[in-house]
Amino acid sequence: MKPIAFRQGQDLWAEGDTPSLLHAYIVVDLGRYPDLADLIRGVRTATKDDPLAHVGDPWFHITLYQLSQKGAAEVSEAERHALIEALSAEMRSIEPFTVTVGSALPYGSGIIFDLSPDEPLNALRAATTRAFEAVLGADATSYDTAVLHLTESYATAEVTLEHFHQIHRRVRRVRPSHAPLHIDTVELVDVTADTEAKTITWAPVAAPISLGQSHGLRERS
Repeated sequence: MKPIAFRQGQDLWAEGDTPSLLHAYIVVDLGRYPDLADLIRGVRTATKDDPLAHVGDPWFHITLYQLSQKGAAEVSEAERHALIEALSAEMRSIEPFTVTVGSALPYGSGIIFDLSPDEPLNALRAATTRAFEAVLGADATSYDTAVLHLTESYATAEVTLEHFHQIHRRVRRVRPSHAPLHIDTVELVDVTADTEAKTITWAPVAAPISLGQSHGLRERS
């Protein structure tokens, strides 16, 4: 396990050069999901002495798309409005669904939660990608979201193989090991990476966009 290196597309995310980037996220509100909150607390407790920057409660998310072609400040108001409209149109074809979060998986640069099943998540990612490409073209990103997941923490220092195995054994014992997550919105957000603190934070660009035929831009409570 080595410290996380945040990426802008295939390159390192350079804070000074690119302060923030637009993303499409599934934002996870732990207040709605007490079982998931319990699972996360269990993993935090099991790894409290390890070199990990645990994601704060307001910042849990699943990345669907990163606009890596240019910084958020370079995206015009007209382009932002068009992205919101395109995302709204695409989300009409995706009905809300529920996935299972877990088990927790230590990996090369932190701890993630696996998500299943893959099919509805992949359909949602594909719809999100279509929206961005309709507005900004197929070259708007070079970022690979890979297998969709929920990040629990980012590594802040390198650990030995034996230490990594210890983390894996402790995380494996966390119960509950799974929790449900209902997905009914996506959000367009302006994301900042802190490469020193190993944190990801964001500001919303628009209200959450609901999934399904009856969707609209949901008002924030």
